[in-house]
Amino acid sequence: MNVFNRDTVAVTDLGAYRDNLKKIQAFIGPAVRLMGVVKGNAYGHGMVECARTALDAGAGLLGVAYACEGIQLRESGIEAPVLVLAAEDPGRIGDLIDHDLTIGLSSFETLLELKRCLHRKRARCSIHLKVDTGMGRVGVRPNEAERLLRSALDTSGIAVEGIFSHFPCSDEERDGYTRDQIDIFRALLEDLTAKGLRPPVAHLCNSAGILKFPEAHLDMVRPGIMSFGLPACPGGSEILPLRPVLSWKSRVALVKDVPAGFPVSYGGTYVTKRPSRLATVPVGYADGYRRFLSNRGRAVIRGTLVPIAGRVCMDQTVFDVTDAGEVRPGDPVTLVGEDGGVRITVEDLANLGETITHEIVTGISGRVSRSVIPAS
Repeated sequence: MNVFNRDTVAVTDLGAYRDNLKKIQAFIGPAVRLMGVVKGNAYGHGMVECARTALDAGAGLLGVAYACEGIQLRESGIEAPVLVLAAEDPGRIGDLIDHDLTIGLSSFETLLELKRCLHRKRARCSIHLKVDTGMGRVGVRPNEAERLLRSALDTSGIAVEGIFSHFPCSDEERDGYTRDQIDIFRALLEDLTAKGLRPPVAHLCNSAGILKFPEAHLDMVRPGIMSFGLPACPGGSEILPLRPVLSWKSRVALVKDVPAGFPVSYGGTYVTKRPSRLATVPVGYADGYRRFLSNRGRAVIRGTLVPIAGRVCMDQTVFDVTDAGEVRPGDPVTLVGEDGGVRITVEDLANLGETITHEIVTGISGRVSRSVIPAS
């Protein structure tokens, strides 16, 4: 039996997600395909529900990191093409083949194991060739790409459907580095085209790349964080405004009045300066509500921003609600989202921890209940 924190709920608005994808499609134009990137539990938003919504919104295929995610999609009844983007132990190749998952081919070692599996299983599969143009993570270097591609094309049972690379710096101001990557990838495509080897689908752009480098949209783009209404790069929201898809709610569990000079939570790092009212809320770092928010973060209760009082605990967090009126047990608490015109964003939380929004939304733990607002 799954055990959830029923008073703390992450809510995914599938209507907002669908609308964001449609806006992205309009931005890139009808000639460019859209991949629905749903890896990492759809960036913490719910992989299966978001995958179905992405396909309904017109995505031509889905992107996941690992075989286990693709298998979960297949077991949920999703039959659309699914590209496994990350490198895995070659021993997982059989699982990819058995579940008709498209393989992101990154090495000669993986291709060798793929050949063995296809021969043993008398099976077929599709691949996208991964080229490392400057990320340094996975993929063959550009000068090795043709040899790996030819070997894949010469292998019975392999359909080479695509070729791709990835930007490490497109969300930063190092545009020169990204433009160099674009030039490297384009030169490779031109060479492969001249030799009659270019795969049908070439893709390069992540979320920030989509916004900043339209010349690199090529045949398909891979919107990830932006599709969930979170900023892909500085100024991205001005280029293409999108709606946040996730909100995070809890409820007040206990309220108490304390005198001035009262220490709160572990270490007593927060000491009341006046007679105060404190509200204990059932959310903590075991739920993904980060400890770096201690004495810094805020929530919205009764339309009022209230500060965290002391350290975030594993399972509970205390807020100073002295200025929020008659707060009572059961009152809603907005951790991310809007209440009474007052908003807390994922960016607000991320900025306090000097981290990225991706880490906040993917870090919401499995103990938190999940709710979905259907796309109408």
